[in-house]
Amino acid sequence: MEAILAWIEKGGIVMYPLILLSILSWYVIIERAVNLRVKNFLPRNLTEIKALISRGDYESALKISTVVDHPFTKAVSVTLEEYLKGKKEKGYLIRLMEEELSALVPKIEKNLPILSTTASVAPLLGLFGTITGLIKVFQAYAITTQGEAMNLLAKGISEVLVAAATGLGVAIPALLAYWVYKAIGNHILDRISEEAREIIHSLE
Repeated sequence: MEAILAWIEKGGIVMYPLILLSILSWYVIIERAVNLRVKNFLPRNLTEIKALISRGDYESALKISTVVDHPFTKAVSVTLEEYLKGKKEKGYLIRLMEEELSALVPKIEKNLPILSTTASVAPLLGLFGTITGLIKVFQAYAITTQGEAMNLLAKGISEVLVAAATGLGVAIPALLAYWVYKAIGNHILDRISEEAREIIHSLE
């Protein structure tokens, strides 16, 4: 604990916003690791709905699609209602379903802006700490004796390096996690789109 406090003290004032960004980014990394899964964005009764549609039992499929409160089942029910009204053009039904499913996009991309912001801002804060550390060094160097100046120079360089290293240490995991979760999110969206198109093409 003392080593951590000493590290923070060496890095200067920029260490506090960097610590805050680190806490936020790791919260998002853990939250997305737990929740960003395909099964969380598809309804549990999807297999049953698809089986009923493939058998042509659209009324039953419509009925059970309203049982689970889920954006996907809502999209299915809206699409089936239009289909049963006689609007059977596949292109129209696909557009309708994708429009309804767009409600899932913010949930899939939830909190990712925090990671991208952290990845962008943390290195800049580290750079700011570097500059302020150098300013302190040269200001002190100008008004002290040579022996004291060397001690201040060493301390200032330490602050410069700690701030820069911490900025990069906060930014790199956030940037990696952002692109990993972005790729996972795109995969989930593709899977949802495939399921939607499969349902549409099952309609006779």
